[in-house]
Amino acid sequence: MLKSIRGKNYRNLNQAVEFPIESLNVFIGPNGSGKSNLLELISFLPETMANGLHSTFKKRRSAVSVANVDKNFPQNLEITWEFPGHPDLTFGIDLTYSLNIEIDSRGSFSVVKEVLEEKSPRYPNEPRNLKHLDFEMGKGFATPWENNRPKGLQRVETTNEDLKSAQKLALEVLRSPGNYPVLEYVRDLLNGWRFYTANDMDIRAIKNEPIEIDPLQNHLSNDGKNLVMVLYNLFQANDHTFQDSFERVLRALYAGHRGFKFPLIDSRHFELRWGLNPHSKDLTFDQVSDGTIRMLSWISILMNPNPLSLICLDEPELGIHPAWLPILADLIREAAKKTQVIITTHAPSLLDEFSENVKQVVVCGLDDFGCSQFERLDKDELEEWLKQYRLGALFQSGHPLLGGWPK
Repeated sequence: MLKSIRGKNYRNLNQAVEFPIESLNVFIGPNGSGKSNLLELISFLPETMANGLHSTFKKRRSAVSVANVDKNFPQNLEITWEFPGHPDLTFGIDLTYSLNIEIDSRGSFSVVKEVLEEKSPRYPNEPRNLKHLDFEMGKGFATPWENNRPKGLQRVETTNEDLKSAQKLALEVLRSPGNYPVLEYVRDLLNGWRFYTANDMDIRAIKNEPIEIDPLQNHLSNDGKNLVMVLYNLFQANDHTFQDSFERVLRALYAGHRGFKFPLIDSRHFELRWGLNPHSKDLTFDQVSDGTIRMLSWISILMNPNPLSLICLDEPELGIHPAWLPILADLIREAAKKTQVIITTHAPSLLDEFSENVKQVVVCGLDDFGCSQFERLDKDELEEWLKQYRLGALFQSGHPLLGGWPK
């Protein structure tokens, strides 16, 4: 879960304060207002934990490409993530993780400052927050643990560490769960975050690549290639409660739905066959429409009985039949009761479905300097309007509180 996020000098993000993230977050706004940039910002840390800073910048073309185009180099990229506290490790006190990365005009970068600390002191008389790591230019200290508590009786002890590089993160490098369990806790949180973009789904591979049996694949990959494997594992590993719920959704999509079959091709591979019409043969997956595959992808994510801790869906309406958008919205709302969901959308018909969730809708816009602004809708301000219109209709009409619709 993510409590809040702040970014400064990241593309057109220049936030003075942290923006709170709730269990359900629906971001709307015009192209270029910062919706995708915000998702990129949130994903910066989990991607770095998985692949390192160099790969994270390379995925965004370069360090220069994420910098603020209106400022001279060198620039300092500043990002702060706030995480929920651990009931035992931090006494429930929330954690903030802050990065300050200097970027020059050639794309070289250095981690100037990296801090993981508790958001408030543990005891009334403590003068400062407990820091679990504090590094500058690859050198600093981390707080080791002993007997399930920070080491040291009267004063918390720290251990000096040298990362041997100013282009690495201590949170990434110091992987000793016994010595640094709070760092491990944060990495575990980040490992449960997933980011999905409809246009990044590799529909051709989903349809045509052979499926090799792998019982460990229980969550959809970013490109969706393991969709059939995930569906198979969800059907095999869970009781009939999940399967019955899944089947009800599919019957709402297709009245003729008769069920999935997973016949073996050989000892290591299988395929999916789908009964969609009582009077026709089962379809193989390569015969299923692209839009249906996209919808199945979102279902496998949102209905998963072991949900990820943060799900981000960038424009999930793309390629989905308009008649299915109310079903998609219901799945998003239900998922947000068990985990944290962030979506972006341009579709008035999908936004209509969140007319009863006004406070969960965030309007993205630009200030006079071209920087992104994020503001949650105020239900009271829209009360009279919502008696006659739904949110999508207000959005499409260019209502000043929602904006985002081209004139």
